[in-house]
Amino acid sequence: MVIEQHALWGDDPTDEHPATFTAYLADPVPAREHAPRPAVVICGGGGFTNIAAHEQEPVAFAFLNQGYQAFVLDYVTSATGNVSFPNPEADLAKMVARVRANAQAWHVDPEKVAVVGFSAGGFICASLAAQWKTGPFAALTGERPDHIRPDAVVLGYPLLDMRVMRDERTRDPRIDLRVPKTGGKTGRDLLNDFISMVIGGEATDERMAEVCPTTHISRDMPPTFVWGTSDDRTCPIIQAYDFVSALARAGVAHELHVFDRGGHGLSVANINTCADNAEEQAAVRPWIDLACAFLERIGC
Repeated sequence: MVIEQHALWGDDPTDEHPATFTAYLADPVPAREHAPRPAVVICGGGGFTNIAAHEQEPVAFAFLNQGYQAFVLDYVTSATGNVSFPNPEADLAKMVARVRANAQAWHVDPEKVAVVGFSAGGFICASLAAQWKTGPFAALTGERPDHIRPDAVVLGYPLLDMRVMRDERTRDPRIDLRVPKTGGKTGRDLLNDFISMVIGGEATDERMAEVCPTTHISRDMPPTFVWGTSDDRTCPIIQAYDFVSALARAGVAHELHVFDRGGHGLSVANINTCADNAEEQAAVRPWIDLACAFLERIGC
C-alpha cells in the first residue's frame, strides 16, 4: 500500500486554502495489474471545528478492504480557516476533481468516485451532491460541473438541516440559562453563533433553508446511501427522513438504514474505533457491508 499526503489547492497549504488530503492506494494485484479501482473521498465529522480522527483512517482502511482507493480529505475547519459555507464544500469539489484528474496515476476509475461523509462531513458531502450543477462550487474551483459531481454518496449519521438541529436542541428550556465565562450568552445564543459560523450568515430560517442540502435535491442528485440511529441526539434522525423523502420525490436511487441504537459518532464500529459501547457498535456494524453492496449494485 502507498500512503501519500498532499496539499489540495497547490504545492502547499495557504491561509486561504489550508485543505490537505491523504491518499491510501492499494498495490495493484498481479492478475488485475492494470484494472482501475473505484474510489471514495472521506469527510470525517467534528462539528466544523476539527475533524474526528476515528472517522478518517479507519474508514479508509475499511473501504480499501472492500476494493476501493481511499482519499481522506482534511477540509477547512474553524481551526484552520474560514469554515463558512461554501468553503468546505468547495474543498470537497476540488478533491473529487483532483481524483479524476489523477485517475490513471492513482489506478482509479474516474466514473466511480463516491463521497463518504459523517456528521458535519455528511453535510458537506450532501451539499456538493445536491448542488454540484447549480451551486457555486464549480466556479469556486475552476472545474467543470461534471468533474466535481460525485458518482455516489454515503452519509453516516449526517447533519442535514440546521433548522431541525436547532429546534431539537432548544426544546429544553435550560438551554436559555446563562453560561459562565461566555460574556453572558445563553445556550441558545451560542448555538445561533455556531450556526451563523457554518452557514456564513445570520441564523435565520431563510438562510438555513438556503444552505440545507434537502432544499436542493433534484433528479441530478447521485445515488445516495444514508444510515443513522434512532437515538442520535446530535444529528436527529428526523432529518434523514425528510432528506430521503426528497430523494424519493425526485426519483433518485437511494437506501436508508436506521438502527435502533448507537447514538452518534460510531464510525465503522470496529476494533480501531471502539469505545465502551460494545452493544451500540454491534448494532450499527453492518452498515459498511450494506453501503458497499449498494455501491456495487449502482455500479460504483
